[in-house]
Amino acid sequence: MRLVVCADVHFDSVFPLFKNNPRKTRLRQEEQRIAFSKAINEAKKIDAHLLLIPGDLFNSGSLSQETVNFLIDSFNSIPDTFVVIAPGNNDPASYNSAYFTAKWPENVYIFKRGLEALELSYGDSEEKVRVYGAAFQSHSCKQSLLRQNNTLPILDDNFINLLVMHGTVCKDDEKSDCNPIYIKDLDTCGFDFCAFGHIHKYSDIIKTIKTTYAYTGTCEGRGFTECGTCGILSGSVTKDSVEMNFVKTSVRENNIVKVDISGLDSFEAVLDKIRSICPNPEFIYKIILTGKKVSGLNLSIGKLTKELSSNYFYVKILAEYQEEINIELLKNEKSLRGCFVRCMAEKMESADNTELLYEALCYGLQSFESEVHFNENQ
Repeated sequence: MRLVVCADVHFDSVFPLFKNNPRKTRLRQEEQRIAFSKAINEAKKIDAHLLLIPGDLFNSGSLSQETVNFLIDSFNSIPDTFVVIAPGNNDPASYNSAYFTAKWPENVYIFKRGLEALELSYGDSEEKVRVYGAAFQSHSCKQSLLRQNNTLPILDDNFINLLVMHGTVCKDDEKSDCNPIYIKDLDTCGFDFCAFGHIHKYSDIIKTIKTTYAYTGTCEGRGFTECGTCGILSGSVTKDSVEMNFVKTSVRENNIVKVDISGLDSFEAVLDKIRSICPNPEFIYKIILTGKKVSGLNLSIGKLTKELSSNYFYVKILAEYQEEINIELLKNEKSLRGCFVRCMAEKMESADNTELLYEALCYGLQSFESEVHFNENQ
């Protein structure tokens, strides 16, 4: 059984990084389509029997007609591959969803209610397949969709048994608002392979006692919570083995990079180091400056951002460095800054833990230069 798995595409995402740049938002939406087209091409390449889509194909219930047409054309281009979709928490199978309103090709099956099994067979093999799946009905689901009336399905070992579902793999005592999928339930059922969506990072192929599962992650990262190379899974599943490979689909990568500026004594030296560590101008970068800034170095984050923005598709710079401070020298200044340093030095001498006070000293000294940069976490 040859199959491709593509999850969490989130078509028509708003891309918050570019909320003030409609042109780049539109470009990133087009790049989502390019990434998804790579999944379609992979299905053609391996002559896949199945394309499994475990939820969040759309970012919301509001989907443009252009995207609907793109998906219909994409699925029509692989008529010999059966496409199975299990709607997730962002694109639930509600009455006004495109899952109901659009006319999908004959090779597309969408789970729209509770757990059910789709039975398939193929002329080029004697393998019989059952694909189990269920749909989110709203944007949350606290009860396990795998448990139908609190009862788990009993699988027939004469079939290759697959599960396609959006949700959160949980230990026995955990809870989730996004369809808790319990490992003990997976082992009780004994699926040959489970294709899951919802986690936006590739999980590797995970083997439990009696089953194998994977999250592919998203096929095109949208922001700094979806960093690095994104992709899909492609390969084969039999009763005895799971041979699935990660295939890159991402068009443009998001990366968080820490740059140690210790010892750099000029604005140009900082620029050069950032450029050497972040070599791809087409990537999207969050650059975190760390280390100790040389005393007297005038390092404007606004100016750095302006300089680098002409080199990169998008760059954001955060200051998490510490100032290299000559406390003894500054204490002797006959100025308000000197008075501030003397007060802070006195507090540090009597404190058990000076790290927080040193950080306050750094921020205070920055304020004398009229530019204060606090740590950010977005």
